[in-house]
Amino acid sequence: VKTRFRSAGDHGPALILIHGLGATLESWLFNVDALAKNFRVFAPDVVWFGKTDKPKREVTLDYFAEFIAGFMDAVGVERAVLVGNSLGGMIATRTAINYPARVSGLVLVNSVGFGRELHWWFRLRALLGFEEHLRPSRAAVRQALAHLFHDQHSITDDLVELFYQTTTELGDPVATRYVLRSGVDWGGMKSIVVQHIRDQAHQIRTPTLVIWGKQDRLVPVKHAHVAHSRIPNAELYIFDACGHTPQLERPEEFNRVVTKFVREKVLTTDGGRRTAERTPRGKERDQRRPSAVVRRPSQHNA
Repeated sequence: VKTRFRSAGDHGPALILIHGLGATLESWLFNVDALAKNFRVFAPDVVWFGKTDKPKREVTLDYFAEFIAGFMDAVGVERAVLVGNSLGGMIATRTAINYPARVSGLVLVNSVGFGRELHWWFRLRALLGFEEHLRPSRAAVRQALAHLFHDQHSITDDLVELFYQTTTELGDPVATRYVLRSGVDWGGMKSIVVQHIRDQAHQIRTPTLVIWGKQDRLVPVKHAHVAHSRIPNAELYIFDACGHTPQLERPEEFNRVVTKFVREKVLTTDGGRRTAERTPRGKERDQRRPSAVVRRPSQHNA
């Protein structure tokens, strides 16, 4: 799978940042450089999103987990802390279940998969797919961010412009709906998905931090408490006055919380094992197959 990703940092354990539905690696705009002060950081466009390939095959949780494991192989990462937001949290969870030896830590950020309840916005998009017939606009991007953020003052013109340009250049509403319909119906998250995430979360043995924005409109905060109770020895951190994407809405606090967790919980249990080869700072590459990484000119500098 040809994969666009950004990397930064040349020391410390590896962190892989996994974005949510319809998003791209730009979801970690405020996090990559900050986390790279202490860690090796990799942020890919997940399969079916951004500039990464969109294979004509069935969408499954196991394939998402296989994609993450293959990406790790391609960039030379043996073990990593997986940090996943929304859909990315579900992907990280499944990867930890399927490939426990590859995951040294888990950070779940407003993750889906721990209950059926979802905002009507998700359910309507799965049912109608109306976005496929609309041209991207700054107004539509601002409205989408309003669903994600609690503090509307955090939605700056610069942020709207960035995500408008990203949506215009990289967005694929057909692929997004294809992935969405694999896991969501009018009733919310499909029961089979919940069974593969919530009902198997007790198998996770890696240090886990559950992060949630208390005012999340899309995935209710009660799912944070479900995840916390189902994953053995998991820790819970709730951001008050925050929505679905704490990494964007409260980036400084988010970066501090993640850094503290990795230093105090992951490194102490993982023995500070080396988890990646040294990687040049600020590179964006293509992953063409699990055994080969081909560099291309960087579009995002650290």
